[in-house]
Amino acid sequence: MAWTSIASTTTGIQSMIRFSSTAALLGALGLCLAGAVQAQSTGAPQAQAAAAPAKDWTGYVGAGALAFPKYVGGKGTEVWPVPLLQFEYKETVYVDLLRAGVRLWSSEDKKFALGLAAEPRFGYKSGDGSRLAGMAERNLSVEAGPSLEWETPLVALNLAYFTDVTGNSKGGSLHGSAYKQIVDTPKWDIGPYVGFERISAKVANYYFGVPTAEATINRPAYQAGASTNWNIGLSGAYKFSAPYALMFGVQNTHLGNGAGTSPIVETRNATMGYIGLGWTL
Repeated sequence: MAWTSIASTTTGIQSMIRFSSTAALLGALGLCLAGAVQAQSTGAPQAQAAAAPAKDWTGYVGAGALAFPKYVGGKGTEVWPVPLLQFEYKETVYVDLLRAGVRLWSSEDKKFALGLAAEPRFGYKSGDGSRLAGMAERNLSVEAGPSLEWETPLVALNLAYFTDVTGNSKGGSLHGSAYKQIVDTPKWDIGPYVGFERISAKVANYYFGVPTAEATINRPAYQAGASTNWNIGLSGAYKFSAPYALMFGVQNTHLGNGAGTSPIVETRNATMGYIGLGWTL
């Protein structure tokens, strides 16, 4: 349920909308893979037919408004309309806002799973903040890699290692989060989470570094090192009469030293939130 930490620009949000479409495509591919896996494991048709039918689709699909910083480290804020996708298919394929994935293997009780996931990392343009003036554009990256999920009696844990498959930063990042659903009633669905991302020196330097060619009197050259960024947030939904729901969430990301001490950073805290109308699956 944890969001990715994003550096959002106008281009970034347009890219996010395109990524949501890509996430849906990844989900469709995952459905095909899930169907193939299930077909291979099918046995005892009579016993399966006798079992109570499980609900294939769960979650929410909708649209709303996202408030976000123009870039992580900047004080400027924008609001854009965006799709809001939080759903799963047969506990195998999922889209959680900015992350899409497929569980390739899971334990019999579905408490432990291994799979693949992908999410974007947004860039910026020189016009997104005064400290970026004259700098070259930092492009959107798509990061992907293995993901581990473990639902313990206390919290749901997630650990993933991603590499930049688009080749922009040419780096990688380690992500971890813990989520706890604290309200689960016919009307409310609410859960807080905490998490971290450890971005490599290549990722940090691509997005937060200042090469000598872009240095000025007020913006000295800066070689960013690996950084551990922390985030805390809450996501949820209020379910009206079926099938409508009010979807909402907020997250704050705190930049670690490698990124946060860059001369392009105006604030080490990046807060974003969303609200919108969704349909319960």
